[in-house]
Amino acid sequence: MNGVNDVVFKSRFSKWIAGMYWIILAVLLIMMIGIPLTIPMNVIVKILFISVNDCIAIMFVYLIWKGYTMKFIISKNQIIIYGLIRKINIVIFDVESIKKIPILFGVRLFGAQFLGGLYYFPEIGNASVTMSNFDDAVLITTKQKKNYIITPQNPQDFINTVMKIKNE
Repeated sequence: MNGVNDVVFKSRFSKWIAGMYWIILAVLLIMMIGIPLTIPMNVIVKILFISVNDCIAIMFVYLIWKGYTMKFIISKNQIIIYGLIRKINIVIFDVESIKKIPILFGVRLFGAQFLGGLYYFPEIGNASVTMSNFDDAVLITTKQKKNYIITPQNPQDFINTVMKIKNE
């Protein structure tokens, strides 16, 4: 969808979040090698242990990669959010409000810790969250009363670009 006039806003991956995921990945890899070598197990249990650990490690590599490549694109008629698992399209003319907000405390209903998913916030209700840092976020509310929270690198520039297109 990257057209000539599309504006791409990348998300800055927080060193704290990235560091946490890298540490978990390192611990998993150490466990994957160390536990089968130090604890007596039969061959089937070792294969099962390593296979499960490999799957979890691959999941963490994917989360780290998505954290570094997260982006938000504004085209002439829509906002495209490239999240962890799916791409979300929001028609710009369906945007009821868009504003800069501090990162709110919410309860994760589904998704990856600190990177996104479906959250419940007492202040706004349910929201689809795509974030990679703890700096100011952008809250997008549509006419259908769906809430989206994203963390583009320059939140105010993002808002200004959306409003400019919406008001044309």
